[in-house]
Amino acid sequence: MSKSVKTEIAIIGSGLGGVLCGALLGREGYRIIVLEKMGIPGGRYTTIDKDGFKVNTGAWAIGLHGERGPVYRLVHDLGGRVETKVPEPDHARLWFQDKDMPLPKKGQLRTIIDTVAKNERESERVMGATRRALRWQEPSDNITCAQWLYQYTDNPLIHGQFDFFSRLMTATYHYDFPAGEYFRLLRNFGRLGDLTAMPKNGQKATMDELVKLLKSRRVDIRYNTVTTKILSANTQVKGVLAKTEENGEIEIVSDVVISDVGPKETVRLAGESNFDTAYLNEVSRVNETKAVVIVWGYDKPILDYQAHIQLIEYDRLGSAWEPHHIWPEYVPKGRYSLYTYSTMKTNNTEKELEMITAQCKEAFPALGNAEIVATLVFKSEWPILRAHPSRCLGIKSPIQGLYIAGDAVNPSGWTCGEGIAISSQAIAEDIKSRFPHS
Repeated sequence: MSKSVKTEIAIIGSGLGGVLCGALLGREGYRIIVLEKMGIPGGRYTTIDKDGFKVNTGAWAIGLHGERGPVYRLVHDLGGRVETKVPEPDHARLWFQDKDMPLPKKGQLRTIIDTVAKNERESERVMGATRRALRWQEPSDNITCAQWLYQYTDNPLIHGQFDFFSRLMTATYHYDFPAGEYFRLLRNFGRLGDLTAMPKNGQKATMDELVKLLKSRRVDIRYNTVTTKILSANTQVKGVLAKTEENGEIEIVSDVVISDVGPKETVRLAGESNFDTAYLNEVSRVNETKAVVIVWGYDKPILDYQAHIQLIEYDRLGSAWEPHHIWPEYVPKGRYSLYTYSTMKTNNTEKELEMITAQCKEAFPALGNAEIVATLVFKSEWPILRAHPSRCLGIKSPIQGLYIAGDAVNPSGWTCGEGIAISSQAIAEDIKSRFPHS
């Protein structure tokens, strides 16, 4: 017979969404149990140590907009303090045709288009259309960003820049990215900027602060605890079943469950028969995005600056960064590292890794003598994003009291951790209005 525990809120998963929801609702005094199947919190938002190298398990920065972004502001508002730095003096540099060009913090797109355009007329045609899409009428989501851009240019370098942005932010190629959503996302970057702030000791620093906040609010975090079922009756959630090797099966009775394991896994845990056909169809159309991060180790620095590198001529390799220029703690003494981020065009992981590795070594010949410290493949159950842009779901499921957290419910115009922060606040507000703390 399973043990039974009653609580006000059960949270499945301690990724960024689950932890932010726990911190927000814990601040209001709710009794909360967080169930995490792994031995550490964070999911794709923490850092592990690999032979003295710090390896981020997903996100590289505390939000895409630095201290102006929703993640940093929310963590700060909750009481967390994370020491961060941004690359200086240049935040980013553009590599193309053997050029290495520093980019300004404001007006990056204009600078790049002016540089790679065939002539002034092409540059103004593209930038004029971009301004109209941002300030007057955004394109339809019924066409892709690539289709929109081909109306104004077929310049492969301009397409490469638009593709770079969509791949870097969502691991989605611009020929698959709905045009309207692309410009909603771009508008937020224009408003808040792209000042990615790197935490000392990696993303673990952010997660450690959030877990500390949970514990200070008496939120019960249970590691190595696998959720086996979401319980419901008459379209109302009733709690969850979970198990541990040490204590066996446990029933957690709760009128509110927040699932941070993605909509597909949530449906599996709750049972398809408890969802209507329309919702199941929506979930079936949610496609995860996929990418690869390789952390390289070597004995001599490749670069002499802090900036992130933007590569717009490759169809897989997109960005690179040597973290030790900002935080020496990222590497063992006497060693150095390069993070490379690449997107996958197919599901053939072996072939993709072969092509990605070749592109990395072509762009950085010094990697020919480097070791691969870690290869992180983000796909399927461990994706970059759990939902393709513009395919995100709402925070509420058809089962009353069952909420979906994480990047599958990012609001339009937001992505990655920034979107998770906004949706976590929406979940907390809805719970406070519907299920007042007793």
